[in-house]
Amino acid sequence: MLKAGSSLVTRLILPDACSASFSNLPTTATPTRFLRTIASAKAQPQVQVVLPDQLFSRIELEYRGHDKEVLKSYTKFLSSVCEHLGIERGKTKVLPYIRWVQYALRSKFAHKKYKLHYETRTHITQFEVLNLTGSSASTFLEYIQRNIPEGVGMKIEYDELHPLPLTVKPEEGRREEKNK
Repeated sequence: MLKAGSSLVTRLILPDACSASFSNLPTTATPTRFLRTIASAKAQPQVQVVLPDQLFSRIELEYRGHDKEVLKSYTKFLSSVCEHLGIERGKTKVLPYIRWVQYALRSKFAHKKYKLHYETRTHITQFEVLNLTGSSASTFLEYIQRNIPEGVGMKIEYDELHPLPLTVKPEEGRREEKNK
């Protein structure tokens, strides 16, 4: 029997008509199903828990690409999005590019002195957004990630604000000393 407000795992055995289809199974397998039963909704009071929204003091976007002009254009796009949505912008910083060089022989086996020079440059830009709630941050990030240009990668770092845990309490003696 179930009690109101409890959730139990019950084991239901299939009827004999259904168990005939399992006759070809090995003897160790039994035709059982596990169901999680839930007490009726009438017995339990409806309690809605309102969770506080997340708060971010800073979200830092770092995006990388091989074309400097594409990154400039995307930076303009980000600043206009912040302006239209009323989001506070922080600093925009252009970091030095990363140079990757690879040398390869022109021929497969011989002629070591004839080489090809392959080089890629990865340009990096950081964009900072300040003081956002969790819902506006998720909307903002989803929008800018859907409109990211081809060949641009993005890394996101954020600083989230949390209240002090209940176990941490300010000391009364120190508070009185500071007031004097």
